[in-house]
Amino acid sequence: MEERVVEDVKKTCFMFRFETFGIFESCLEEMFSPSAASIMIQSASNKCGQHTCRQILREIKTKENVLTHLAHTKNEMNWGKIQFQGIDIQSGSGVILVYNSFEANARKGTKQSCHFLRGYLAGFLSELFQREIAVEEEQCAAMGHNYCKFSFK
Repeated sequence: MEERVVEDVKKTCFMFRFETFGIFESCLEEMFSPSAASIMIQSASNKCGQHTCRQILREIKTKENVLTHLAHTKNEMNWGKIQFQGIDIQSGSGVILVYNSFEANARKGTKQSCHFLRGYLAGFLSELFQREIAVEEEQCAAMGHNYCKFSFK
């Protein structure tokens, strides 16, 4: 399955430079406001995360393996190296570390900036656990941390 996923990515994806994605987000902030832009990005990416989870669940049935697959695939797609820690499958809670986040690379600065990842992960996890999962970004590499840290419950 992993080889097929990589081939599917090559056939069905296009690439943005980190810088281009950062400019896109900055334009949304200028047109609306930083808070409105972050809500729009999180809302749209939430739907993307839900969709991705449904696709993976067609072939992979255990939650642990779905999370492993997500981490592997997004690393291959250069979204960042995703690590899940302290996952409680029953309660739908845990911590996600993202090293070399594409979004943090695109938005170096003084504030948390991984709005797309936060929304995407919330949508993905909500679909996986079949209930609303809240994801909070506790630290962001855009602010100089070694990785982005998200908690979810």
